[in-house]
Amino acid sequence: MGIVFLCTNRADCSLAHPQLIESHVTDVAMLEEVSKFRSAAGHDFSYDPLFAYGGEYFGATDSTEPPSSMKHYLAPYAAHLGDQSTVPLYAPFDGTITRVTEEVNEDNPSIVNKRVEITSSDDPAYTLVVFHMDLDEDYPQILNDWPAAVWPAHQPDDASYVTDALSSGDFMGYADMRTGHDFDVAVLYAVSSTEKYWVSYFDLMPDSLFSTYSDRDATRALLTISKAERLANPITSWSSGSSDDWVALRNVPESSSFKLSLFCILFFVGRLRTRDSGSC
Repeated sequence: MGIVFLCTNRADCSLAHPQLIESHVTDVAMLEEVSKFRSAAGHDFSYDPLFAYGGEYFGATDSTEPPSSMKHYLAPYAAHLGDQSTVPLYAPFDGTITRVTEEVNEDNPSIVNKRVEITSSDDPAYTLVVFHMDLDEDYPQILNDWPAAVWPAHQPDDASYVTDALSSGDFMGYADMRTGHDFDVAVLYAVSSTEKYWVSYFDLMPDSLFSTYSDRDATRALLTISKAERLANPITSWSSGSSDDWVALRNVPESSSFKLSLFCILFFVGRLRTRDSGSC
């Protein structure tokens, strides 16, 4: 397991994160753009004191973080929107599903999906969260829900499911794209039970996997807004479409040279089959 020296918390210190991610959480070829860490896309997801209850912290504890979205929104191409059975979701590493809660669309209460937390087996200090998922029925549909004292919609644990264990690359379900332009992922790093930080999903991704993004002109630097930069430029309004908040992934169409090579191969195969000769 390698180490990435790209710290996005603790004032952008030199803290090293292990390269835990072994599989992309979705099919990257389906993605058109990705929001930046600490962007103004969506809503504030930095620090919320309401997520501390009974000595347990359900989110980051760093109140020095400026308001920002400390997750990444992954936006598929328009052709993949409109349902909950097209954009697949996979386990990013070996781990255990440690929390499943229900998310209800505020504008359309009939749209219900899951928020799923997966804790790494290799390093339990890291938990990856996937939002807006149609979770496969083999996994618990509700597990370790928020306490009723802070979450009135609290539900009891799913009493019957096949497994809560995941291996890297396991199919987990589909992103719910019935009404949205994107779905989101976040990573919570726990130094201790009372000291936790949101870090970038890409901080845990080795170069061998990140190359899928870099081949489409994305860089780690582009995908993260530093804490110092965000403090110097506070968010004044929240949006979903500002170009400053997103990194567009270069479309990679089938190249003309590849098409020509394929044509030549097929041409020669055809000529050989007829015992004829020719050139391409």
